[in-house]
Amino acid sequence: MHKKPIAAVINFCTNERRFLKASIEQARLFARQILIPVCDHFFDGSPENMKELDLIYRSFPDCTFVQYPYIPEKIPRRLLKEISPAHFWHSLSRLLAMQYVDDTIETVLFIDADEVSDGRRFARWLEDSDYHQHVVLKLANYWYFREPIHQAAVWEDSVVLVQRRALSPQLLLQESERDALYDQLPGPKRRRVADFQGEPMFHHFSWVRTKEEMLKKVGSWGHRADKNWAQLVEKEFSAPFGGADFVHGYQYKTVSPLFDVSLESAVFEPILPQAASLKKISPSQVLACLKEAKSSGWRKYLGLDFNMPFKR
Repeated sequence: MHKKPIAAVINFCTNERRFLKASIEQARLFARQILIPVCDHFFDGSPENMKELDLIYRSFPDCTFVQYPYIPEKIPRRLLKEISPAHFWHSLSRLLAMQYVDDTIETVLFIDADEVSDGRRFARWLEDSDYHQHVVLKLANYWYFREPIHQAAVWEDSVVLVQRRALSPQLLLQESERDALYDQLPGPKRRRVADFQGEPMFHHFSWVRTKEEMLKKVGSWGHRADKNWAQLVEKEFSAPFGGADFVHGYQYKTVSPLFDVSLESAVFEPILPQAASLKKISPSQVLACLKEAKSSGWRKYLGLDFNMPFKR
């Protein structure tokens, strides 16, 4: 199957371990390059499982992993006031990964590890669609809760496909994360994009987790201050699935899973004795990338006086 000049940037942490293999396998079917940014801590400040990360790095040598340090004490405070910490780190992940995009790449797909593409259908759609005539597209996705058999009746469109020429550092460093790419870029653009049969090509397993994983998610995600999520998780797991979720209140139908994202432990099989595809970013390199953010509002306290897009 012909691969387009597309890079898939997959945000990842080990709390998403059960989705990573499927996400990579499907991305291989259409993407010329796969980049996976990962922080050495979770965004609540707890350390990552570095032993498991090393195992993962050695299991997928065709992917470029971009590991960066969690350094909240070095990030300018005014920046973290404009972009709340949880959103900031998600956006920084994508910004840092962009430093390693190959010169041949024309279009970038921004997904999270739990947003798994139906790779063959997406590849066929890419062959015949007019995606390259749009600056940015938001791609429709199914949404799942508790188990991969519980599919919501409502679609979402968190996945973003954007022309590389339109990207810049300050555009990625936004409170609204990927939504900012769609909202702030000019047209032509479309959202809720499905395949030619009118069906989503992505599957968001956002809340397909064990109780422990779900508690970890709500403790470190961008909306953790919105509700008492831990209490809601405890209540949810006190009984079998009741047909509606506590996040959006969607209704669900039962489907057969397309991918192996079961609630059993994820198994990784190292191919290499040591990581060959790992890019380790230093604190000084993180700060240098932040200085490429071109917003006039940040220039005055980041010392930025230039206007530089990503290298082509």
